[in-house]
Amino acid sequence: MAYTVEELVVNDSFIAFCIRQQPEAIAFWNDYLSRHPEELLTMEEARKLVLGLRLMLQQKQNELSAEEDSSEHALYVVPDQPSPEAETGVPHRVAWKKWVAVAASVTIVLSAAYYYKYNHLWQSSATLSQATATAPRSGDAVLSQPGEHRIMVLPDNTKVTLNAGSRLEVSETFDIKDRNVYLTGEAFFDVAHNKALPFIVHVAKYKIKAVGTKFNVKAYSNDRFSETSLLEGKVEILLPNGSSDVVYKTLQVNQKFILNTADSLVRKAPVKTEVLPLSYDDKHQNVETAWVDDLLIFEDQPLSQIKNILERKYRVTIAIASDSVASYHYTATFQHEDIDEVLKALQLSLPFLYKKEGNQITLYK
Repeated sequence: MAYTVEELVVNDSFIAFCIRQQPEAIAFWNDYLSRHPEELLTMEEARKLVLGLRLMLQQKQNELSAEEDSSEHALYVVPDQPSPEAETGVPHRVAWKKWVAVAASVTIVLSAAYYYKYNHLWQSSATLSQATATAPRSGDAVLSQPGEHRIMVLPDNTKVTLNAGSRLEVSETFDIKDRNVYLTGEAFFDVAHNKALPFIVHVAKYKIKAVGTKFNVKAYSNDRFSETSLLEGKVEILLPNGSSDVVYKTLQVNQKFILNTADSLVRKAPVKTEVLPLSYDDKHQNVETAWVDDLLIFEDQPLSQIKNILERKYRVTIAIASDSVASYHYTATFQHEDIDEVLKALQLSLPFLYKKEGNQITLYK
């Protein structure tokens, strides 16, 4: 089921997800996003609207409270005639103000949804502008569109590079009560040291806990495998165990944790996980983080996996019409080549045909 922005902003579960209050709501919408990555922009627009309205209502409530405090004595002057509050025991003007505040809240929500739908106050260009922020604040979410990277510094001075087609959300209490971030896609983290507040990256099915270190996390919803690669320091892989988490693996430098996201969890451990050494090419370039330097390095990878990487980098959609072509494995390095140059180079190793119509590409035998 696809939701509209108007439906999301009045959905109680989605509102709870936005303000990070109910674990079941957070789990539901994270799962929904992993199954429907095409809804990412719609959910992000709705999330901004919900948080913006919430802030407006909080400010209005604070203003009303201040007004009530300042006028308290006037409200309780003994009247010449019996007043409604004498019969009910409730100050009439205070009750009226609270009723107006509730009505105003409803009006704000409905008006915002109406103007969003018919006047497009939040266009996709506004989302892109928001995503370019190099210093996101607590509660912010940053998006990187296909074909681009985002480089940012978090409130704790942690440096993050966000790969194409990714989303990073910073918790509302980041660097105050916690250092939680929520990732869909891929990011390289250079974490500022703070032993009192561990840095925790939440991805589908597991978490990565660090104190101060450098590591890469790849967790795209349409990839079969999720990876965490450690370059400096130490990280812990946490898996859910009831209402808490358990340390499943502790990674050392130059190790990576691989989880088959297509498999479900069995007891405390995923069905298929591996810890392997990091890969380096003949020029000593780390393969797992080559994307940070705008490099594409494939090491014996099937075309079925390569296609996802090419789609995110070149803003194209690739369909493979042949199972045998999808199973072709390639080892190659690219940096400044365009999509046609990449495909033609791959054709020289294991031949296939392709046709291109706009940004739609079909590979066949």
